Amino acid sequence: MQIRPITATEDAFSAWYDVYLTAHVADYPNGPRFTEQELRVAYRGHEHHDVRLWLAEDGGQAVGAGLLGLPLRDNLKLAEPEIWVRPEARRRGVGTLLLQTAYEAAREHGRSSLLTYLEGPASTDMTAGTFFAEHHGFTRRITEIARVQRPPFDLDAIAKAVDEAEPMAAGYEILTWTVRAPDEHIDEVARLEARLSTDAPLGELDYEAEVWDAARIRKSEERAAEMGRQTWSAVAVLPDGTMTGLTTLSISRESDDNGFQDTTIVDPAHRGHRLGLLLKAANLRQVLRDRPGIQAIWTWNADSNAHMISVNETLGYRIEGWSAGFQREL
Repeated sequence: MQIRPITATEDAFSAWYDVYLTAHVADYPNGPRFTEQELRVAYRGHEHHDVRLWLAEDGGQAVGAGLLGLPLRDNLKLAEPEIWVRPEARRRGVGTLLLQTAYEAAREHGRSSLLTYLEGPASTDMTAGTFFAEHHGFTRRITEIARVQRPPFDLDAIAKAVDEAEPMAAGYEILTWTVRAPDEHIDEVARLEARLSTDAPLGELDYEAEVWDAARIRKSEERAAEMGRQTWSAVAVLPDGTMTGLTTLSISRESDDNGFQDTTIVDPAHRGHRLGLLLKAANLRQVLRDRPGIQAIWTWNADSNAHMISVNETLGYRIEGWSAGFQREL
């Protein structure tokens, strides 16, 4: 068995991706996945977040893939390992060797806490990944429920929900844009992104507030463009320019298979005005206008986030799976 480091720019990344895809399909057949090109960009390090990659080979055959994410602006005690093993190569020590390699790299970078996210279908809350994580001392700290909506989208029901909500949001303006935040709003976008990292339910995770500024927003937009993803955003603003809510959604430019509902936050001081619903509805409408062939839109919420779950179900999202955060000290 050989474990060797690789980078996302090498030809060997294709074998790495094949392991990732095979393992993910085995554990979560109907789940959403990124393309190889998207992950080649996502797993290149940059000034805000570094990534280490390893490929496990047995007799020249790629059997395991590992990575370690390293936050560089915040959460500096944290390292984020992820391990995938081909189903036919499991229970042979491949995952354990990759995890030990990730442990060593985490220690070299002075990290003392490990956080990994695992996904699975709604039919079971356990997968090969969760058994592996628990065997190695990780405990489930938070569970997020994955919901999806697919065509035909019920635009009449969405319009009715918007009509009912709008009187509660008098004085707020909903603005939308695609791809790039306007310069006049970027500092407020960064402020809300930073709030999201701790305002959203964290369960029992040991996680610090993230540091966001205009430069990090622009880097995020740049990376999305390199990944070939198109993004849409909707924000709620007051007449003085204060941004009170934000939501974003992204879809691959090359495929209508899966859209990802990403950031959604309403500033706590402005909750109770149905802004979350109005923001998501406005964004969904512009996405369906621009990409009418979209086949699925996914969103994730902590199982304790009753308000946002209600918003999502009103918009037509239905349970499909889960994502869980597992953490342990190193």
